[in-house]
Parts: sequence; structure tokens; C-alpha cells
Amino acid sequence: MAEIDTAVAPPGRPRVGGSSFAGLVERPRVLVAITVLLSVAFALRAAVYFEAPKPLDGAGLAAEQGEMARNIVDHGKWFVVNPQAFELLKKQQAHQHRLVDPARVDFSSADRKSSATPVVDQMPGVALVLAGLWWATGSQTYAQIQWLQILLDTAMVLLVYWIALRLARDTRVALLAGLFYALWPGAIVVAKRPVLDTWAGFFTVGCVAAFVWARDHPTSRWRLALVGLVAGVGIYVRPFVVLLPLALALVATPGGGWRRRLLWMSAPTVIALLLLAPWTIRNYYEFHRFIATRTGLGQAVFEGTGQAASDTEAKKHVQRHRKNAKYGSPAYDDFLLAGAARAIADNPGFYARLVARRARLLLPCLLVLLVWRRWRRAALIPAAAAAATIVPYLLIGDDTRFYLPAAFAYFILIAMTLEIAASTLARRRTIGA
Repeated sequence: MAEIDTAVAPPGRPRVGGSSFAGLVERPRVLVAITVLLSVAFALRAAVYFEAPKPLDGAGLAAEQGEMARNIVDHGKWFVVNPQAFELLKKQQAHQHRLVDPARVDFSSADRKSSATPVVDQMPGVALVLAGLWWATGSQTYAQIQWLQILLDTAMVLLVYWIALRLARDTRVALLAGLFYALWPGAIVVAKRPVLDTWAGFFTVGCVAAFVWARDHPTSRWRLALVGLVAGVGIYVRPFVVLLPLALALVATPGGGWRRRLLWMSAPTVIALLLLAPWTIRNYYEFHRFIATRTGLGQAVFEGTGQAASDTEAKKHVQRHRKNAKYGSPAYDDFLLAGAARAIADNPGFYARLVARRARLLLPCLLVLLVWRRWRRAALIPAAAAAATIVPYLLIGDDTRFYLPAAFAYFILIAMTLEIAASTLARRRTIGA
């Protein structure tokens, strides 16, 4: 039988149960509140889009995904980038100071003069979505994926609400968590950017939702398999998503002892790695070495240890010492990783202080201590999700886009904490009266 935490609702407010979205419409006021949340979330994201529909932030990352998608649609070449076309697109963006649609650039000369080369410095998740949209519509613009992302991020409000509802069994906690996500500037601003980081948040929330759904019926193999499927697809936008099933199962496997815990840790992970296998095999075929996901670790750590302030500085450093190392290539990344390793070995105390400073991002996990008595293992789920998202990057760098997907988990913990505080205050007022 599942070990699902229960919560005692305050007088006059029923405890919410059930394992489906039926709990959403238990009361008309709840349905109205959810409708308002979704409307506000969509309006804010749409307003930010209309204010600046072609954001410059993340335009370089979007350009590489767009160039990959263009080669799939126009030339039938998968996961390659034409260097001249890519540089042309980036120059157009730098000149116009905004994201530029590939449809507005003439690539004919670049396609004649330069051949495409395999990509390994980015995962291809957004490129695949773009290729599907462009093939279906015949228009190579980013607007389609931007609106898809806005709709998906609006739907994340409902998913965060549902996760909180299933964990806390309390409508007020769920509505508060959904409100926090709906109003969170990090999601509002990022939702319109056609980059991998936007999708990383979707798959993080989706993986946690799939785990909570599977936890409601611990004997269902299909539900457990879904956790692995979501994580496996999520690897194609953010490799460390694969750690989520491990962390969640470690702290919140429902009953069954260690045998079931090991099953819940291993089965979704194996499924996720099987979905990743075609990409890893492709990397070995193209680069003649084992690259499970992508390069970029060396560059991130090199910059994260203070050896360079930007990708441009890191590139100049490589050009001075390894002129033949192409940007993003395994050789390029290996050189930067070796440099980062030497810097860490020469000054381990400085590196330890960097990691410790970044670890402050884990402090909201301590809210578990405040809500443990009431929600116990259920509260560990958002804490584990945040830890699995943040911890791998503590050793890498300070780029905030790495950490954004953990925010929704903190919203749930904060909502739980506020509910505890409100209930305590109400009880004290009742006693005082």
C-alpha cells in the first residue's frame, strides 16, 4: 500500500484527496481560482512577448538550434550546423540587436561555400521541435515555438498546482504554489526564449509530476515507466534531468523497503538511458569517442572557476594555445577542462569557497524542517527535486539559467510553510479568544 502522507485540513476547509484532476473542481471557487491563475499567467507571458517578441538574450543559443533545424528541414541533414550560415545568422542578430528568424536570412551562398559539420556542444531538443513546426507550417520563424512555450509554461501553473495538491492534500497550499509560479518573473521572461533552458523547466516539472502520479499507484509498471520516458526525453534538453528519478525514488519510494526503492531508482533511469542511447551512439560514430550527452562541461567549469568571464574570453584563450581546436569540439572542451582542473588543483580553497557560495541556493530546502511534522515524506519530494537540479551545477558555474528549473519546488515548500504559519496563527487566535 502506498505511503502517502495525509494532512488534516483546518476546520471548515475539507481535505482534498483523489488521484486525478477531479480534485480541481471539488468546489466552484477552486475552479474559478485556477481559471484566474491560468489567465493571469498567460496574460503576463503574452504581454512580455508582445513587448519584445525577438529577445536578444539567448539569441546565440537559439541560433544554433535554429541552424540545426534548418538543415533538417531544408537539406535532410540531422544534427549538423553550417559554420558560415551560423556565423551569418549571429552577425545579423548582433547587427539588429534582436533574435532573427532564419526565414529572413539568405543562406544560399553559405550553403554553397561551406559544408555542415556535426554538432555536439548542444543537445538537439529545441532543434527537433523547431524542425517539426517548420516542416508542418513551411515557415522558419521562431514565433511558433515561442507561443508553444508560452502555452506550455502557462500549463505548468496547473501542473505545479496538481503536484502541490497531491503532496499537501490542501487546496490552499496548491493554489498558493500555483500563484507563485504564475507570477514568477523567471518563468515569465524566459518562456518566450526558444532555447533549451526554457524546456528544461518543463521537463523538470513534468518528471516530478510523473513521479507523484506513479507514487499514487506503486504497483503500476506503466506509471513508473512514464517517469523514465519523461526523464529520457528531458535529457535531450538538459542532461542532468536523468538524476531526478534517482533522487525522488531515494527519498520517497512508496513502501516495499529497499527492494522496491532500488527498482524505482533503477527502472526509470534505465529507460531514460535507453532513450539517450541513439544520441550517444551517434556521437561515437561522428567523433570516434564516448560522449554520452554533449561537450561544454570544460568551458562551463573553466568559466565557473574564474579563468574566463565569458564564452568569448574562453574562446580567445583556446585560440592562443590551441589554434586548431574548433569551438565546441571535444578537443576544445578537453583543453578548457584540463585548464580548469589545473586551476582547482593550484587553489583548492578558492574553488571550495566558490562551491560553498553557490550552495546557498539549497537553503530553501531547509523549509522541510518546518513542515516535516505535518507532511513528512511528501515534503521531501520538492526538496529532492531542487537538490537534483542544483547540486550538479554547484561544481560547474554560476550561470543562473542552470538553477531556474528548481524554483517551482521551492514554491511548493514555501506554500507549505505559509500554510503551517497561517494554521498556527489561527489556532493561537482561537485559543486566545
